[in-house]
Amino acid sequence: MAVEEMSVELVLDPQGGDPEHTEEELHFLLAELSSLEVESIERVTRGPAPAGTRGGDAVEVGALLIGLGGSGALLPLLVGLVQDWLHRRRSGSIRLKIGDDELELTAASEEMQRRALEGFLRRHGE
Repeated sequence: MAVEEMSVELVLDPQGGDPEHTEEELHFLLAELSSLEVESIERVTRGPAPAGTRGGDAVEVGALLIGLGGSGALLPLLVGLVQDWLHRRRSGSIRLKIGDDELELTAASEEMQRRALEGFLRRHGE
């Protein structure tokens, strides 16, 4: 029996609503995510691009789909990297989604984040 790959959708909101700034911040985050030995990192697409534009599919600004492999053992490492990245930025938030379960990490309130994170990891741990 094949093990189903765990995928995490990551959506970056650096605050401010500027799509160009969001994409710039996403590239910085991608550089750090590449240090993890994940199965895949892809842009999230939301259907075909608008008529008259180049490209096949429209990408969601600031959104990635990260394949962690079958065990989910990389999930705590991914979450730790995201938390560290946010704390160094001191602003913004990142939503992590696995199926219908969603966790929003922010640069503030470490105790509340710790409790929410423990529950999220417990629900998706080994």
